[in-house]
Amino acid sequence: MSNSDIAVIGDIHGCYYTLKKLYSRLNNVSEIYSVGDLIDRGKYSKAVVEFCRSNSIKSVRGNHEDMMLKSIEKSDKFMGFMFKEAEHYYHNGGKETQNSYIDSRSFSDFKKFKQRIKDSGHFDFIKSFPLKYEFKKVVISHAGIISGGDDISILWNRRTPAMLDKLQIFGHTPLREYVYKKDYYTNIDTGCVFNNKLTAVIVDTDTGIIKEVIDEDCDENDVDPEAEMEL
Repeated sequence: MSNSDIAVIGDIHGCYYTLKKLYSRLNNVSEIYSVGDLIDRGKYSKAVVEFCRSNSIKSVRGNHEDMMLKSIEKSDKFMGFMFKEAEHYYHNGGKETQNSYIDSRSFSDFKKFKQRIKDSGHFDFIKSFPLKYEFKKVVISHAGIISGGDDISILWNRRTPAMLDKLQIFGHTPLREYVYKKDYYTNIDTGCVFNNKLTAVIVDTDTGIIKEVIDEDCDENDVDPEAEMEL
């Protein structure tokens, strides 16, 4: 193992059993990172967040974490509001995250979910996620970094990323197979929550070279037969 070798995991989206299998195969690395979107859509967001916290997996903030944080923070500020942010979040996979915390998908129970995720310490843990991690020759973010981009684009961008002097590692846009353009970028979101697989790369942060690609087919416990890949 080199101290410059790290593992980076693609979008997990509540696929806890697949994550555990993949994690057990990530050997000989100094640290493990994630491109974000630990939560939503899948069935086990609470378990995924706790697993990442307990095993010191460092995640950047994904657009789904950002939606969750904003929906809760805005509901704290505006009492009696119609949950505009919360409703948007709820209908973009948040109801499954809520269900993993309080066994309810009812939007009327959002307030209860908000309190439960705060009491668990997961809200503050997720809030601590940075927008990116940078190394000598690697940068990790949720979506690809574009020229002139901002905090919104680093969470939501689906355009071809800018050419930097570092390898960009990101997810956000699910693909059947990971894409790797040497010395440019790699998209490692392989749509586990859409019954495909969870992918991780082992990369040398001093050179930006990917040394190994490890993937795990979606575990049957995580599978939703009706899930469809969103491209």
